[in-house]
Amino acid sequence: MVQICVWFGRPLEKTRFVAKCKAIQSSIKPSPFSGNIYHILGKVKFSDSERAMEVCHNTLANSLSIVPVLEGPSPPSDSRSTPQDSSGQQECYLVFIGCSLKEESVKDWLRQSAKQKPQRKALKTRGMLTQQEIRNIHVKRHLDPLPAGYFYNGTQFVNFFGDKTDFHPLMDQFMNDYVEEANREIEKYNRELDQQEYHDLFEQKP
Repeated sequence: MVQICVWFGRPLEKTRFVAKCKAIQSSIKPSPFSGNIYHILGKVKFSDSERAMEVCHNTLANSLSIVPVLEGPSPPSDSRSTPQDSSGQQECYLVFIGCSLKEESVKDWLRQSAKQKPQRKALKTRGMLTQQEIRNIHVKRHLDPLPAGYFYNGTQFVNFFGDKTDFHPLMDQFMNDYVEEANREIEKYNRELDQQEYHDLFEQKP
C-alpha cells in the first residue's frame, strides 16, 4: 500500500468529483491490485462555494463524506509532494491510498473532477443536417418568393407541368444558407473559446 498526497489551488466541480469517487468501486481489480484506490481524504474547495471542505472516501464501502472544515486539518508532512509556497496558494490537498499508485495517474484522475476545457465545435455540413433541422428550414422559408413557373397551392409546390413537391423549389439554397449561418456562429464560438484562459488544476495561481 502506498499513499500519494497531491496539492492544488483551484476548485473542483462537486458533481464530477462525487461521480468519480462513486465510480472507483467498479474499477477495483482483483490480484494483481496495482492501481487500486482504497481511500481518498483531504481538504478541497468546490466551485459552488468559497468554503473549504473535508472529504473522506472509502472505496470498498463506497461511502463519501463531505463536511465543512471547522479548523484547517493538518495535512500529511511530505516534503516531496507539498509544493506549498509562502503565499499559501496551494491550499487544497488530497491523499490517495492504494496499491502501486502513480502520482501522474492520480493527478489525471483528479483533473477529470475539475472544470473541463470546452471543446471546439466542428463546422456543419449539409450531410449533418437532421430531419428536424430540415423541417424547421421548411417551416421558416416555405412562403419565400417562388421562382418563375411555380405556385403554392397551400400544401404543395406545383410547376407548370403539374409536378408537385412538398418542399420549396429553392430548398437546396435555403439549406446552404442555413449551414453558412450556423458555421458563422460556430466560428465565432471557436474564436471566443480560443481567447479564454484555461488553467490546469495543478497550475500555480499568479
